[in-house]
Amino acid sequence: MKAQGGIDKAERDRKGEAFRHSGASDKRPLAAGALIVLLFLAGMAAPDAGGAGVPSFGKGKAHVRLYTDYFCGPCSRVEPKMEVLLADLVRRDAITLTLVDTPIHAPTPLYAKYFLYMLNNDSRFANALHCSALLFQAAKNNIENREKLEEFLKSNNIAFTPSDLGPTLAALSSLITEDGVRSTPTCVIVRDGQKNTFVGDTDIIKALEQLQKALALLR
Repeated sequence: MKAQGGIDKAERDRKGEAFRHSGASDKRPLAAGALIVLLFLAGMAAPDAGGAGVPSFGKGKAHVRLYTDYFCGPCSRVEPKMEVLLADLVRRDAITLTLVDTPIHAPTPLYAKYFLYMLNNDSRFANALHCSALLFQAAKNNIENREKLEEFLKSNNIAFTPSDLGPTLAALSSLITEDGVRSTPTCVIVRDGQKNTFVGDTDIIKALEQLQKALALLR
């Protein structure tokens, strides 16, 4: 029997990954048009992820990859609580966090580009959280074109600098494929040689809380 996301137990066992699915998530497939746009912007070949300007924060041995979509209702609802947990883990260098905008909805590639443009001006984690929160608000306001998005960002005194994002978008697309992401929010935690995937707001919060407690004991 296949679990949510279409990945059966034999495949999970083969990959050595533990998939847990609970809580709310946006389970629609990756938007075909959005994924095509990402791949087009990324160029032909995807480099190894982890470099190429991929937005990563912290220097911990535990790696956390967070996949969200600004137009995903569960992502928007869980974002404030995740922000508190992630800020603590990153501040303590308990984890290395990678943020991956995932094209579940068609306007997401536009938002993904501007998130990276904003980091060109200020790459600190606090600014990344602030910019992400603003983009979630823009999505709630149903902003779906470049002109209105730029107007919204400027009205909030947010600076952004366009740049060539090809290598970065290629690396992010590679991560989405590598982790088999099919819905948002999804959180992948790699620790002590084990890779675990959590889907849905409830499971992700529980996983991050457990990780926070476990890493606190190692201090």
